Amino acid sequence: MAIYTPPPRTELSGNRRFTWFTPAGSRATEYEDLTIHQQSSPAHYAVQGWPIRFDDGRDPYSDATTAVRSSDWYAYRDPNQTIQRGYVSGMDQSEKALERSITGARDAGLFSFANPDWVQRGLSTHYMTYPFVEYGLFLALCYAEREALSDSVTISIVFEAADKLRHLQDIVYYSFELADAFPKFDDSDCPRVWKQDPIWQGARAAVERIIASNDWMEIVVATNLCFDRIFGELAKVEYFSRFAAANGDVVSPIIIASSEADTARTMRWTHALMAHLLDDPIQGGHNRKVIGEWVRKWTDEARAAAEAFRPVFDQAPSKPSTFKAAMERVEEKRSAALAPLGLAI
Repeated sequence: MAIYTPPPRTELSGNRRFTWFTPAGSRATEYEDLTIHQQSSPAHYAVQGWPIRFDDGRDPYSDATTAVRSSDWYAYRDPNQTIQRGYVSGMDQSEKALERSITGARDAGLFSFANPDWVQRGLSTHYMTYPFVEYGLFLALCYAEREALSDSVTISIVFEAADKLRHLQDIVYYSFELADAFPKFDDSDCPRVWKQDPIWQGARAAVERIIASNDWMEIVVATNLCFDRIFGELAKVEYFSRFAAANGDVVSPIIIASSEADTARTMRWTHALMAHLLDDPIQGGHNRKVIGEWVRKWTDEARAAAEAFRPVFDQAPSKPSTFKAAMERVEEKRSAALAPLGLAI
C-alpha cells in the first residue's frame, strides 16, 4: 500500500503574526497579548452569546453598571503595561527592600530617635487607624473590578486593589516593630478611634459611601481623583510623613514613600482611562458631564474628611506645618493633576 505523502508547503516570506485585536503601537506588546480580550463578550468574539448568567437571567456584564459610556472599552490601555508576572516580581522586590530598611533602622537604633509623644498619638492612635481606610477602599475596588467592562480596565483596578491590601499589611507589620521598640506602644484602641473619634468620622463616612456606590466607574473616580488625592494626600504625605520627620521618626516616611510609588502608577492609568472616556468621539460629551458631577460630589466628601482631620495638626509635639498650609499644597497638587483632563474644580 502506498503511503500518502503531503505536498511540500510553500514558504511564506516576511514575519507574520496572528493578532485578534488592534495593537496600540505597530506591534502587540506582551501586556496586550496577555490582557486584551481575555475577558470577552458577545460584542467581541463570543458569538455564541454569554455561556452563563446570573440566576435571575441577567448578563454577567452590563453597560447598566455605570453611567459613563465608551465606544470601545477594550481600546483602553494601561500606560504602565502592568501584568501579573511583572507586578508580583516588582512588589516582591519592594517588600524585601522595605523589610531591609525597617530591619536596618531597628538594628541601628533609629526607632529611638522618635519623640515618644509622637509615637503614642501620631502613630499608635492615628497612623495605625489608617488601615481601615485602605481596607474600605480595597472592598470598593473589588466591586469595581468585578463589574468593569473590559479586561484592560479590570486588570488595572485589580492591581490597585492589591496595592491597598499590601499597604494595609505594611502598616500592621510596622505596628509589631513599634511594639518591640516602645514597650508602652498600644494600638488596641484603633477600632474605637475609627468608629467614634470625630477626627476620623469624615473619612469613615466617605469610605463607607464609596463602598456603597453601585456605579463601578464612580468608585474609580471617587477613590483616585478625589478621596485619595485630598484626604489620602493630606493624611499620608502632609501629616504622617512630614510630621514624622519633624518628630524624629525616620521610619514612617519610608513606608509611606513605598505606597506613594504605587500611587504614581495608579494615577498614570487613571489619567489614561479618563482621557479614553473624555475624548471618546461619540460619548465624550456625555462622559465629561457625568464625571464632572462625580468629581464635584466626591471632592466635597474628601474635603469634609480633611476638615475633620484638622485637629491632628495641633496635637504633634513638633509642628512643621499648619493645616491650612498643608491643604493649600494638597489642593495645588490635585489641581495640577486634574488640569490636563479639563476637570479642574
